[in-house]
Amino acid sequence: MSAEAMKVLLVLLLLLPTVSQAAAVADTVTCRKTKGKCSFLLCPLFMRATGTCYNRLAKCCRPLW
Repeated sequence: MSAEAMKVLLVLLLLLPTVSQAAAVADTVTCRKTKGKCSFLLCPLFMRATGTCYNRLAKCCRPLW
């Protein structure tokens, strides 16, 4: 591999954690904007799971009505 290709690969590897963390934040913000709450366990009574939070580690729970 050439030196330029190695530099590009290094930059991409350095940016990877930033991009993955931004995705987790966007997931959680989307849940909260739709009046949802993040839950690591089952959704509370009278709520349903409509998505995910924290990079798919938790459920986004919204009211039934």
